[in-house]
Amino acid sequence: MHMHVCAPAELGPPTAYLSATIAADAEELAQTRRAVRGWLAASGLTDAADSAVLLMNELATNVQQHAPGPARLRLFLRPGTLRCEVLDTHRTRPVLVNADTDAERGRGLRLVDTLALCWGSVPAGRGKAVWFELPLPRAARGAPTQ
Repeated sequence: MHMHVCAPAELGPPTAYLSATIAADAEELAQTRRAVRGWLAASGLTDAADSAVLLMNELATNVQQHAPGPARLRLFLRPGTLRCEVLDTHRTRPVLVNADTDAERGRGLRLVDTLALCWGSVPAGRGKAVWFELPLPRAARGAPTQ
């Protein structure tokens, strides 16, 4: 496992920021995925959108399955880095497991661990934030902050 902390303070202020509610409804989650893809495209990051949306969806799905209740998605764009955070109201932190290839659950964090530059979880408010970071081309421009 390559979990190491990439603290926001080390990365400098974001050039763009997106925040959205994560709904329990599958159609609303699909709308959130489309919004994230559009925001990344507006930032000049169409090539990174597939990986970012895939991993964001894994974290959002984990929240829906293991930490029902209010949850938020936050994306921070910095030169060379995209940070995605999913915040919920449950303190139980995610655990990386070795799931069989035919298992219905348990592969989401393994995917995050494989594709992300780094990931982890930290206490946040009454719950936690689970996050990952992806490397990006330095030429990406900032999208409007939402």
